[in-house]
Amino acid sequence: MFGNPYNFDEYVERRNTDSFKWDMILNNYGDDVIPAWVADMDFKSPQTVVDQLKRRIEHGIFGYTFRSADYYNAIIQWYGKRYDACVEKEWIVNGPGVVPMLSFLINSLTQPGDKVIIQPPVYPPFFRVVLNNGRQLVENRLVNKDGKWHMDYDSLEKLIDSRTKMIIISNPHNPVGRVWSEEELRKLYDVALKHELVIISDEIHADIIYKPNQFTTMLKIGTENVVILNSPGKTFNIAGLTNSYGIIPNRTLRVLYKNYLESLELLTGNVLSLEALKAAYKSEDWVDQLVEYLKSNRDFAYGFITRNMPLTRPTLPEGTYLMWIDCSKLKLGNPQKYFLEHARVYLNDGQEFGDPQAVRLNFACPRALLEEILRRLKEAYEKALIIEHFDFQDERYEICKKIRYDVFVKGQNIDEKLEQDGKDTEAVHFLCKHFSNYVGTARIRDIGTHWKVERVAVLEEYRGMGYGKKIMEAIEEYIKTTNPKLIVLNAQLEVRDFYGKLGYEAISDIFIEAGIQHVKMEKRMF
Repeated sequence: MFGNPYNFDEYVERRNTDSFKWDMILNNYGDDVIPAWVADMDFKSPQTVVDQLKRRIEHGIFGYTFRSADYYNAIIQWYGKRYDACVEKEWIVNGPGVVPMLSFLINSLTQPGDKVIIQPPVYPPFFRVVLNNGRQLVENRLVNKDGKWHMDYDSLEKLIDSRTKMIIISNPHNPVGRVWSEEELRKLYDVALKHELVIISDEIHADIIYKPNQFTTMLKIGTENVVILNSPGKTFNIAGLTNSYGIIPNRTLRVLYKNYLESLELLTGNVLSLEALKAAYKSEDWVDQLVEYLKSNRDFAYGFITRNMPLTRPTLPEGTYLMWIDCSKLKLGNPQKYFLEHARVYLNDGQEFGDPQAVRLNFACPRALLEEILRRLKEAYEKALIIEHFDFQDERYEICKKIRYDVFVKGQNIDEKLEQDGKDTEAVHFLCKHFSNYVGTARIRDIGTHWKVERVAVLEEYRGMGYGKKIMEAIEEYIKTTNPKLIVLNAQLEVRDFYGKLGYEAISDIFIEAGIQHVKMEKRMF
């Protein structure tokens, strides 16, 4: 796709590999489900990593292994080259994974009953490591302004008291994909320094950044009260080789952590994970090409969802290969469950991140697989659209009447007596419902020589989402199957082009009806 030697379009069969992402879901929900959830890519790791692991395996002995100077230098050089940050060897501490290290840090740097702040919606283990270790969880929720998520600094300061000791951040943020700017991080650092809070910065997605955004490690903001956590697991798809590292410039904090780690006798590393890190951090070109491919997938997924599922609100991630999708307008009890049942796609449940009306999509997969995932989601989205027709006596007529009142009387200041013209009794009424939302209505009357389409109304908050077109298609289908003949309508001038695109032709000059400019249009159905 990009003229490079790395084939990210290759489909790699992951079934029957004890894959957490694939096999566990297929075993629980069926072989027809496509997993698009946990932050685990469907791409092969770089060949440099695979080759290094092969060489080490062929040696045949896997005894206790220490972290060599080459290992630490790989981390130092990576932070220098990729993030423009200086790291000293003695700052680096080790662990079996970022989440276990979070738990260790909470236990070594805070006391039972102390308060730890997180910023939902956020990575689910952030909730668990606080509560499971007997600390008080404090939520400073992110705020969404015009489609972009922000930290709420005013709220943050109000939440801090004498028991508050730590704040855990995700940078880049999982799941909303924000790449926090230097200004934002500096503002956070100032608040933490003022209140003597330790900042734990989870930077595991730091390599997946989309231009023009730039990643700023918390190390470049300050070192006094900062702990960095990272791992090559996400970037190079080697999370199964459990290994992670931390960077703790403050000696007091570092000693407390290392003493805790020693108390657990977790000093040696997995031999293959150590080799994988050294090889991974020599694979810069692979990462650059990966990010380019992921950006193309991101843009494709965002555009597809925005166009075809307009009631949802996806966030365009600045980093990570995860897309956060707000489904609140669908008014579903559980959107993740809905798409599992009706699309057979397994997404992350937003409730685990702190928002039950959202889902998280992992788009780190070959484009063909992503296209199938999105096709299924669109199909399930469209399944929920219902357009019914009935006569005046039906109780659903009252819903139609209410929509028309909101659109014409309240919205356009049309006299209610004109809107209720007494001809509803002789009409066929149409009502459009999507999920549990009543969206729009219309009525048609058989005039003898033609059908007349009237009172086409879509509620303001649902305009521009294709519902008017769907209603007209339902009307035409009804006419085709009952009594096909000429269709006539009086179109308000501002929607003349809309009807023109549906094949209706203007057959009159502009005239005034109910105080609004109209034009008569028609379409032959035979």
